[in-house]
Amino acid sequence: MKKIQVYILGGSGYGGGELLRLLLQHPQVESIRAISRKHAGEPFWKVHPNLRSVVNGSFEAQPDWAAFAQAEVPVVFSAMPHLELAQQLVKLEAEWSKHKLTERLTLIDLSGDFRLDDADAFERAYGKPHPNPQALGSFVYGLPEWQAGKIKGARRIASPGCFATAIQLALLPLSGLKDLGFIAVSAATGSSGSGATHSETTHHPTRVNDFRAYKILSHQHEAEITRLLDVENTSGYSLAFVPHSAPLVRGIFATVQLHPPATLGLNAKTLRKKYEDFYRDAPFVRLVEDTPRIAAVVGSNFCDIAVHEKDGIVVVMTALDNLVKGMAGQAIQSMNIARGCGEAVGLGFAGAYPA
Repeated sequence: MKKIQVYILGGSGYGGGELLRLLLQHPQVESIRAISRKHAGEPFWKVHPNLRSVVNGSFEAQPDWAAFAQAEVPVVFSAMPHLELAQQLVKLEAEWSKHKLTERLTLIDLSGDFRLDDADAFERAYGKPHPNPQALGSFVYGLPEWQAGKIKGARRIASPGCFATAIQLALLPLSGLKDLGFIAVSAATGSSGSGATHSETTHHPTRVNDFRAYKILSHQHEAEITRLLDVENTSGYSLAFVPHSAPLVRGIFATVQLHPPATLGLNAKTLRKKYEDFYRDAPFVRLVEDTPRIAAVVGSNFCDIAVHEKDGIVVVMTALDNLVKGMAGQAIQSMNIARGCGEAVGLGFAGAYPA
């Protein structure tokens, strides 16, 4: 099997740090290089102290595409802030073309830049015009449990948002059904979901003993969720998503509630079987009894799901690590599928319990 060489653009953020940590364990990854203009020349562990004596290397100021062109299997992960890749993509594609990398290189973006397919949808979700609208629709949406067939062999992949991942995995087995009615979604996330640069509302000391809602009915990830439902021809539904800021560092816990018509036959037994059948071959989805637990998935690429029904009310709950299954781990999962490595290669480790 040919070896993979990796470049990480934006290696100093939480996503970049998780990519460095996780890719080290991948048996088919031969080398990892990472870019950070701010930290150029510094060893990785200066920014990511957990990597000291584990991941060797230093941040580079800019990529050496000429050298990277010698890679057998070149893969680029973009972990840059939102809109950075969109602004740089034309220049990057020109460099890759110059070095004959365009058709060989796999680009996986962890930001929200290319998750949606058109400029109008992007502007509605993010409240601003897209800086590179002509590139929208050229990336495959990287939710492996939904798009594995399209991810296989893909050269441009947009990894889903963390909330979108948790909620889509809750809803996927129900997608395509008719007259689902009102779908109420509540989901809580830890402080790491806001990135390494804090703000007044995301700084951990201001939230550690607090619990609050934010972006009520207006979170950008809702567009990814409704797009999936619509693509799967789900009809007769409306969705309300309220995200919450939780006193955690890592993790997302999502609760989806709906009251589908009795004609759909979604009682406790049939509901459980529907989820078991749908995720039978999904290596990172685990069905659990009672309730998922964030502590059981932190540090891992697993998403735990529980389904319940009583008197016609359906409740689906999911828990995942926003930095792994909701970000870097899922991006590596997509790389595995795209490059034919085996979906679970390098990712089949347990979380750190207790978290």
